[in-house]
Amino acid sequence: MSSKRLIFASAMLAVASVAAVDASASAASSAGTSSGGEGVYLVSSLLGRNEVPGTGGAVGDPDGRAVEVLKIKGSTVTYTLRWEGISPPTAAHIHAGGAGTNGDVKIPLFTSRRHGHTAKGSVRVKDRALLAALVSNPLSFYTNLHTNEFRGGAVRGQLHKVSQPIGGNRPDVDVAPVVRGVQIYACTGQADGTFAFTQHDVSALLRGDIRHSFVQPVAGPPQWVAPDGSAVTGSVVLRTPNGAGNIPELDLRATQTGADRGRLADVVEIMRLNTVGGIAPAGTCDPQATPTAEVPYQADYVFIG
Repeated sequence: MSSKRLIFASAMLAVASVAAVDASASAASSAGTSSGGEGVYLVSSLLGRNEVPGTGGAVGDPDGRAVEVLKIKGSTVTYTLRWEGISPPTAAHIHAGGAGTNGDVKIPLFTSRRHGHTAKGSVRVKDRALLAALVSNPLSFYTNLHTNEFRGGAVRGQLHKVSQPIGGNRPDVDVAPVVRGVQIYACTGQADGTFAFTQHDVSALLRGDIRHSFVQPVAGPPQWVAPDGSAVTGSVVLRTPNGAGNIPELDLRATQTGADRGRLADVVEIMRLNTVGGIAPAGTCDPQATPTAEVPYQADYVFIG
């Protein structure tokens, strides 16, 4: 592991309470009023491997990771960023562009070196159409953190809208990447008389010793259990394709099933982001020869409270 890696005591984030800037009437003003009128929240999990080579310099810090929460209310974009595994970032921008493509800077968040592990602040955006697009289609935008070593971008992540109501002004975001995990498929009969692999279960250990599986094989639902006894199950709200060979990204509504205190005790929403692998084996299968298949995968699980 690189000597520059910074270890989090926790990946927990809190969006700072920032005095609202008096905003002019805009299309984004009416769009930015979800989550109980507190604004629209967007989340991003940034990784070095998400970077796309370009003309701006070296990209993709292999040790890098960051988490971002944006709040859009009126013409004000409030941001909280926390990073690890990178040298002090020199700039952070919101760009237009879908996954796998580079795009122009649309909103500079900061443009001077930041030390420590976090950056917080707010910027005023006068472009009404831009804010409306950011709220309505956040996946077509991404955030980049730049460093002296990786001038083209050290870590990058697409933006995702928080779909569940958030109480108050301080949503917490706790990110737990998969340490090791497999998607489990069973060879089952199909309507046409053939056999194919279909979802049976999942078995994963996340950072922080969170265990992820199905409550019941096949029937589900998916569950996450922390060592402190707090636990949640999830029901899918949205599936987003994430490229050939990768299981989709997910947005899930969380239901509390464990202790009323602990790491997962206040979670209302779960996002599965940055997925790699995990797709069911293609073609037909023989239930006698290979009744199940375990396919390794990677992902970041974002727990939102």
